[in-house]
Amino acid sequence: MTTAIVAESDLSLASLDRLAAALRDALARGGAVRLDLAAVAVPDLALLQLVEAARRQAARDGNDLALAAPADGPLARALERSGFTAGFDAADHDFWFHGDPPR
Repeated sequence: MTTAIVAESDLSLASLDRLAAALRDALARGGAVRLDLAAVAVPDLALLQLVEAARRQAARDGNDLALAAPADGPLARALERSGFTAGFDAADHDFWFHGDPPR
């Protein structure tokens, strides 16, 4: 079973809280979770931190969490601006960019 979670385009504190709850619930149920961030117009550090926290929790619990599509556009730029990509290893690159160079 795969659970798809789609982030809202206009992130706010309330929508970020809903996204966190959806991730928490989906990961608690187990199975694959695919997170769609493509519609997020202005991704910020809070979103990146939430995704990284969920990713680490999923790894600890043996769950399958992945992005529905590789990070590009605003999301790729947010990762770069925040300094996330500076410390990326192969697993980070695979998670965020599906092995493709960022666009």
